[in-house]
Amino acid sequence: MAARPDALKPAALAGAGRLRRCLLALLLVVPAACTVPVYEPPPPQRFPAEALPPPPQPEPIVVPEPPPRAVPPAPPPPIPPPPPPASTGATAALLAQGRQQAAAGNYPLATSTLERALRINPNDADTWYELGRVKLDQGDYVQAENMGRRALGLAGNDALRRALCEELIEAARAGR
Repeated sequence: MAARPDALKPAALAGAGRLRRCLLALLLVVPAACTVPVYEPPPPQRFPAEALPPPPQPEPIVVPEPPPRAVPPAPPPPIPPPPPPASTGATAALLAQGRQQAAAGNYPLATSTLERALRINPNDADTWYELGRVKLDQGDYVQAENMGRRALGLAGNDALRRALCEELIEAARAGR
């Protein structure tokens, strides 16, 4: 036999009331059990100024005095440039040959010979001087002065060479 649905209603309703109360009790208890306590730091304690120890004092920094500066010694005197090399080897032979040709009055050949000597040694003051003398004898005063200046620049501290070069320059200026 089957139970009537009307008969079950009051018992089901009675069980439902109990269920509601249990659920209500759980809703009130569970949130209280799940709360996390909030940490609150204790209030700061106030001490009188005398009770606190003084703050540590940093040690003074001692900067050593730099040693007195010594006066630097005077620089050594400059080294004089070495004397210009004398004509040697092939240059000396060509220089002697150019001088002979110029003395004979063959200026174009003397010019060619002295220029050949300068291609071998372009820093020979004697060769520049002799070529300047040849140019002066030919009447090319501007070239004679330029070559005299070049020879003067290469003469170094040799007083005799410098004097000869200065005479050549003066003669070229006077010939203009």
